[in-house]
Amino acid sequence: MELNEEEKRQLFQVDGDCQAKVLDELYMTARFTRNPEQRDMVRGLMAKLRVLSDEQCMDLVKDIQKNYHLPYPRTMGERIALARQQSGAEKLKGHDIMALERFDPQVRHMVVFDVLSFESPVGYKGDKMRLFLTDEGYQKALENQERGFIKLKNHAKVHNGYLNYDHKDRDL
Repeated sequence: MELNEEEKRQLFQVDGDCQAKVLDELYMTARFTRNPEQRDMVRGLMAKLRVLSDEQCMDLVKDIQKNYHLPYPRTMGERIALARQQSGAEKLKGHDIMALERFDPQVRHMVVFDVLSFESPVGYKGDKMRLFLTDEGYQKALENQERGFIKLKNHAKVHNGYLNYDHKDRDL
């Protein structure tokens, strides 16, 4: 598929782990941008991606996010995407690090975990996920770990959106 420079820039900074999430993020960009040229470009990009299968779409996005080099980062989204690319950190499934769930007053925990079983109530075997959870949700996560469905890798207490990690030196 042939993409122009602006389309590559746009895909470089999307944060989705499936075609539907990528298209949803692009839709929101097209809907709320005030720049008519950008709106038209994003709509054209969405049309190109819709004809692809989920696997083809995600292969294209992952290739761009791994191999594309920004001439210079202009936006905060591009700077974050560039930092992720340079660090080699894998994207986690589940909630994004700045997800709105993080700022919910009832949310008290952030967990990063590996899904170990096909019977897990969240994710698929082999996934690495991040979730922001209430106290009840965290208890369920601990129960699922005891049952062997998941393995918690990291935990942070959440207060007003701030994260206080239990172990700052853990490798995710």
